[in-house]
Amino acid sequence: MQRELYFRKSEDGVSPIIGTVLILGIMVTITGTMLAWGIPQIQQSEAYAIYTSAQNNLLNFDADMDQVILQGDGSSRSSTVSFSSGTFVLRENLDEIRYYYTTVPWSDPKIIGAKNGAKTFAMTDSKSVVSDYSVSLTYPNGTVWTGTTSSKLVTGFPELVYGVKATYTSTENATQVGGFLIYGSDSLSYKYSSVSGVYKMRMFNGGLVSKEPGGTFFVSSKPLIRSTETSGSYDSISLYQTDYNMSSSSKSIMAGNYNFEARNQGGTDNSFAIYSLRMGFTGDSSIALRNYYLSNWGFDGNTYYFTSSESTTAANMGFEEDIAYSQDTAFDFRIMERTIHVTLNIR
Repeated sequence: MQRELYFRKSEDGVSPIIGTVLILGIMVTITGTMLAWGIPQIQQSEAYAIYTSAQNNLLNFDADMDQVILQGDGSSRSSTVSFSSGTFVLRENLDEIRYYYTTVPWSDPKIIGAKNGAKTFAMTDSKSVVSDYSVSLTYPNGTVWTGTTSSKLVTGFPELVYGVKATYTSTENATQVGGFLIYGSDSLSYKYSSVSGVYKMRMFNGGLVSKEPGGTFFVSSKPLIRSTETSGSYDSISLYQTDYNMSSSSKSIMAGNYNFEARNQGGTDNSFAIYSLRMGFTGDSSIALRNYYLSNWGFDGNTYYFTSSESTTAANMGFEEDIAYSQDTAFDFRIMERTIHVTLNIR
């Protein structure tokens, strides 16, 4: 009886211990859950809020930049831009854009390998009308090189650089068949690293592309392009190609409030009467730009390559997945080169 009584009295002592252990277990579980799930969620929400705030600021800046690019030489605009975190920097020639065009309806040059740094590219007429082309390359420094295709290859010229422009004619006559232009696109680039990953935004050619962690670049603000269209075809298409100049101010800034001023320094207007236009992109933003033109401007995707029976050397150059547009009647194609001087000061 004494032993039984002892156990009964002991029940009151065991119950508080068990209760304390359970409470501690629950608290540890709740705390662990908050640390493992709750706090990262809060941090991710905070990071996204910082990113969207920067994006809204850059979209407003881009709207002002559009007006500067579209207006004449000397036009300018001032904007206020705020960053609570991240860095903003000028990055030169971050992406490459290549424009190929034809000035006649009876020849369609297939070209592979014409890009910055190339010393050889392949070229042939996909319509099998022109046997050989005479090619003229004009470099930004004024150098002009001329040569002809040999076994579907063009070689022997100085290394291609950004800003080079080409024209080509049939060796049988002096009629210009087409040409191409190669540009490096400067970007005003924003980057913010967070627990979610790296957020990026790039402003160029009057547009803004963005990248969120786990995804690819997408168009946030449309690149500048103007057109006149009648009866399902274009009378004209104008594209803008911008370079940025920040020589008189810092080229990289951290978080803070800034006053930006953008000024149009002018440039060159390139105009051609063409029947087809092909565009190629190289860089992180290439998918976003490709999809934008495919979705909005009637371009079709196309893969360009050479077979070993055409040229073993050309076949080894691989392939290019570009976009192209063509129509039966000629239209006015223009590339408006603009240099935009950007200055910034702490507000």
